[in-house]
Amino acid sequence: MNPKLKLSAAALVALALALVPQAAQAVQDPPTPSEAKSAVTSAQGALAAYAPSLRTAQDDAYHLQANTPGANGLQFLTYSRTHKGLPVYGGEVVVTTDASGQSVSDITTGQQAVINVGTKAKVSAATAAATSQARIKKVDSVSAPSLVIHAAGKTPRLAYATTVTGPSNNRTVYVDALTGAVIDEVELVKAAEGRSHYVGTVTIDTQATSMVDPNRRGIQCGGQNGSAFTGSSPWGNGGATDLPTACVDVLYGVQKEWDMLREWVGRNGINGSGGGFPARVGLAQANAFWNGSYTNFGHNGASARKNLVSMDVVGHEYGHAIFQTTPGGAGSGNEAGGLNESTGDIFGAVTEHYANNPNDPPDYLVGEEPALGGGPIRNMYNPSALGHPNCYTPGSFPEVHAGAGPQNHWFYLMAEGTNPQGKPASTRCDNGPAIVGIGVRKAAQVFMTTLNKKTSPWTHTKVRVAALQAAKELWPGSCAEFNVVKAAFDGIRLPAQSGEPTCTAPTDDFSLTLDPAAGQADPGSSVTTTVRTTVTSGNAQQITLRAGTLPSGVTAQFNPATITAGQTSTLTLSTSAGSPVGGHAVQVTADGTAVDKNATYNLTIGQVQDDFSFAVSPASGSTQPGGSAQTTVNTTVTSGSAQQVALSATGQPSGVTVTFSPATVTAGQSSQVTVATTSSVAAGSYPITLTGTGTSGSKTATYTLTVGSTGTEWAPYTSYTINQVVTYQGASYRCRQSHTSLPGWEPPNVLALWQPL
Repeated sequence: MNPKLKLSAAALVALALALVPQAAQAVQDPPTPSEAKSAVTSAQGALAAYAPSLRTAQDDAYHLQANTPGANGLQFLTYSRTHKGLPVYGGEVVVTTDASGQSVSDITTGQQAVINVGTKAKVSAATAAATSQARIKKVDSVSAPSLVIHAAGKTPRLAYATTVTGPSNNRTVYVDALTGAVIDEVELVKAAEGRSHYVGTVTIDTQATSMVDPNRRGIQCGGQNGSAFTGSSPWGNGGATDLPTACVDVLYGVQKEWDMLREWVGRNGINGSGGGFPARVGLAQANAFWNGSYTNFGHNGASARKNLVSMDVVGHEYGHAIFQTTPGGAGSGNEAGGLNESTGDIFGAVTEHYANNPNDPPDYLVGEEPALGGGPIRNMYNPSALGHPNCYTPGSFPEVHAGAGPQNHWFYLMAEGTNPQGKPASTRCDNGPAIVGIGVRKAAQVFMTTLNKKTSPWTHTKVRVAALQAAKELWPGSCAEFNVVKAAFDGIRLPAQSGEPTCTAPTDDFSLTLDPAAGQADPGSSVTTTVRTTVTSGNAQQITLRAGTLPSGVTAQFNPATITAGQTSTLTLSTSAGSPVGGHAVQVTADGTAVDKNATYNLTIGQVQDDFSFAVSPASGSTQPGGSAQTTVNTTVTSGSAQQVALSATGQPSGVTVTFSPATVTAGQSSQVTVATTSSVAAGSYPITLTGTGTSGSKTATYTLTVGSTGTEWAPYTSYTINQVVTYQGASYRCRQSHTSLPGWEPPNVLALWQPL
């Protein structure tokens, strides 16, 4: 069972289960550098905290491979795993965080057992290469075998990985390094049969003299030699067998798919990191395929031999590239192969819906346009119409193209439901109640987010768990989408899995703030503030605004007086000549249909007295004898005008000096504080009083300095307490949070636990 968690970055080791709610939207901007950095910090803490659930061995190490943005701002961090320096196939880990990077909502791995194997092979690399080469009939090239740990099965094994390439075949073969037996094969060639289709005169992105996309890195189209066609616009002549025309269709399809990925599901390019892959046309086969490096398109097999480049075929083949470049790679076996084929079908259908071209209207049939003599090759709303299974059957996974049926059927039920208006009806396998779909765009977001959690081996049951988790992450304030995704799985008879997420509908709630929360008005004048409301869970509710007891002669007016949660109103407080001078707390009440909220506005009538606040951040620090610690004094004008504030310190022990830079500030400014010690200062904790003195009086704050001893060497399986100092590889660290250490939790690896000194 894959570990599932919700983890606050502020308490990673404490395992606080908190998911930050956020409003649902289609696609957010990519994470900022700060958000991406926070996601890495959170993910590293999660890898350490959940090491047992991830089957982490003592000699394992994790390496960040990619941080892929997703819909609604989610971040997906993919980590590869090595064991004693060897790559681990099937050991990757995917960590999902929210948009801020501060909350981990999911962590998954496909590895099923802790690795406990040696790294010395008994079989030679040459023998492994020969065994791998024999797996395909015609070989163009064989890579040098490399030692890896194969952990995609129940028992990790030392293996050689060898890539064997043929004219239309490209696979990685895993050979047991101890016995010489073939463990696994990962087939990278994915075929989709169909016939050509043209969408008329279209606009595509090319360079002036070649069919290279200048805006989408890696996308180009040409012949079988791999070079892009050259010439000039207009490209092609519209002929069914003309190869430049075929490239027009290919570029149109992949460019629409690229744009759909960006605008609908938040993916950056075909490979998720801003890149794509070239295409070739003119293949002398009634076939089209993705070979792991490029897509290749042939003809439809009929006597006319039209180019096989309909939009859904192009979207399908590049869908295989998406599948391969999400975590876990292409996978192996009929079950993963069927899910891979279905992925191509789904991206072909979604691309058609995004393009919405009247010459090829969007549908859920695969390859229906090419004149192959039998209509479509797959039917997503009723796979059984073409002899493919509609329903999931445990342990029964037919040939990969037929095996696409169950997931294709699930996607249709999720997107469109059982009886969509203007589209074909679809029947549930379990005879359950009717399903109303969430729409193809939301369904695509669920599916892409699910693929971003993919681990080897990829299975239907893993898809269910990951998709339900995706729905919770994409729409944390609602269970509506989650329930449809779940019903669609039930509709193909894919049962509930142990540990899968559940969803409880949140109550309608909102927050109330006043901006600003205080103001001053002379008698007879008025002051305004903005009343802000935000939906924090559930649905927006109607709110009536009113003010509490007011000082004599003061009136309150809201404009408007009734709003919907998420909207704002302007509050005007008007005073009279006889209104009492001084400070008054005015309560503002937001009376909602589900809940009420209150906020206080501090109204000052008459002359305002100058005043300021005084605080220190952080309020504590530590150092070794002879070292120093830093903090910051912050001042804020709380009323009236800014005044000069002189800074000083008292209570520091002998051998400790406190300096301010600057020593005098204007209220609203900050000062950097350095607390320095001599080597003779004894270890201990010392409270120091910091004082800010202004014309209106003095304010104080306490800073606690901890002077540590030399510290003991860090060791695993040891209890540590807050502020305890240890050394590790010559460096000193202060404990941030009490815990018992484990292997892999060395201070430089887990900064959530240890602060460098």
